[in-house]
Amino acid sequence: MKGIARYNERYGALFFCACVVVVAWQCFVVALDTHLGGVGRLLHEWHLVAISLSGALLILSPYWLLKRRHRSLVWIPLVLLTVWCVMQTCYCRAYDDLMPWKSLTLTENVNPTLMSSTASLLRWQDLLIVVPFLLLVVMCLTGRKTREKGQRLRPFLYTLLASLLLGALGYLDGTDNYEKRFLHKFSNRDYYAQNGLVPYCIYGLWQSMFMSHSLTDDERATVQRFLAEQCPQYTDNPYCSRPGRNLVLIIVESLHTWPIGMEVDGREVTPVLNRLVAGDSVIYAPHVLFQTSHGHSSDAHFIYNTGLAPLRDGVVAVDWGDGNYPTIAAALDGYDCREIICTPGMNWNQTVTARTYGFDPLYTRDNLTAAGCLSRHNDIDDAALTEFAAGLLPELRQPFFLEMVTMTMHVPFSTSQRRPSWITASKVLNAEARDYLNCVNITDSCIGAFIEELRCLNMMDHTVVAIVSDHTQIYLNRIQGRSDYEWTDDEWGIPLIVAGCDTTLRYDPVIGQIDVYPTLLDVMGANAYPWKGLGHSILRYPVTSAIQPRNMSVIGDKTSSLLPHQQAIWDISSLIIFDGGIKN
Repeated sequence: MKGIARYNERYGALFFCACVVVVAWQCFVVALDTHLGGVGRLLHEWHLVAISLSGALLILSPYWLLKRRHRSLVWIPLVLLTVWCVMQTCYCRAYDDLMPWKSLTLTENVNPTLMSSTASLLRWQDLLIVVPFLLLVVMCLTGRKTREKGQRLRPFLYTLLASLLLGALGYLDGTDNYEKRFLHKFSNRDYYAQNGLVPYCIYGLWQSMFMSHSLTDDERATVQRFLAEQCPQYTDNPYCSRPGRNLVLIIVESLHTWPIGMEVDGREVTPVLNRLVAGDSVIYAPHVLFQTSHGHSSDAHFIYNTGLAPLRDGVVAVDWGDGNYPTIAAALDGYDCREIICTPGMNWNQTVTARTYGFDPLYTRDNLTAAGCLSRHNDIDDAALTEFAAGLLPELRQPFFLEMVTMTMHVPFSTSQRRPSWITASKVLNAEARDYLNCVNITDSCIGAFIEELRCLNMMDHTVVAIVSDHTQIYLNRIQGRSDYEWTDDEWGIPLIVAGCDTTLRYDPVIGQIDVYPTLLDVMGANAYPWKGLGHSILRYPVTSAIQPRNMSVIGDKTSSLLPHQQAIWDISSLIIFDGGIKN
């Protein structure tokens, strides 16, 4: 550090320029990698080059106001920004967006699974962020030392002027609606790519720290008017001839639709799910759009259990997890409602949300460990989960509602979650594809073992088994060797499978996760409960489209008559969440 300090004192101007270039380059690479299509777009984004340079000059300008002996403090923002840039590119690969500032406080989610997942998301492209910073370090340690003049205010003012000029060049790019550009968030990555790091930080921090979430009387009136005029009020149960059946809801980690029916070396990847979707008394919707946002898996749990849409920029389960929300458990009046998860209860605040969703008790990883299920299955989460659930069945009071959340298919498909199979030995798949599909096969067999236990206990005939997915993980393009940006609209789907109902239906149009809740109420004959959710039951309505909350784009039929409702529910749901739920 002494060498670096001497270099900073005597070689300040060149060092400062090098810092600006490194910071601007890092910010530019984040925008390219997370939103603009990769480094191949480098020569097409000159306005962003100017914005990145402007932001770097502004961020580093205080350097000139520091006394010489304190200028090595500039390494603090340099290190923090390098870490932030790498973290954001990894985050975007998993969440399709940049991390909101408030998510940096989710320390309860920091665990070995998260760390290994983050490591698996690193790519060679990330060296484009790290290497310039390391070259800057080398330059400081090995550079020739020359004395500089002791001026401070003048170079500071020059730096601000250069930042202003470059900002003007970058922002004056023909945009005619600057209010929308700087105040409307779109998605985080879109906002960042349009406006650069400094406006992104200012607006994000302002939203996180100072933007009030208290509802006005007018906003409450808007919500009540929407619920009264736009939400279904039916109470009939034409799709359920046998009310009072048990409900098992299995939320499968990262299950895409495309592995269902797939064969590897002539053998089925999902024989259990294949039999289910081909059978009678089964509803199968293969093109469900995942509508999770920064809450990721917890957002899916929220959608399925409450029929509400999650926040587009925030984590409901953490900041509003104890709201007074309507739930499936409440609709299934008199049911024995329990939930089993593979993770610690603190992850995604599940100890709190389980109570909010009406589950008592909640069984966590601690219970799976204490029962010996994890050790018997070599720490394969889903095998332990389904064994524990099967052992719980005899003690449940019928009718019951049992929610199970799987984990084995969570990236990075670690060795503790794998067992050798013909899939891992296949020569026709790359390593990532083998690992993912092998985990799909494991989870499929675990679900099959649980269903077989239901049959052995003579419960299957009066139990509805609903299988859903929380979100996507690995698109088909990666399996086929295409780039991350080469995928078609029919490759993102996650499945909805409802077995044991009074209807046989394959529903091929696009639907959203938000449509699962009202569909399950129809299947269970629970429409006496007044809350039907903000989606639509696919047994009643011609759902052919869904909204992707990251950018509010329409997926599916862009002429659907339900689109105005589907677009409006995101703001309405946010208001309901901010108001603490539905007031009785």
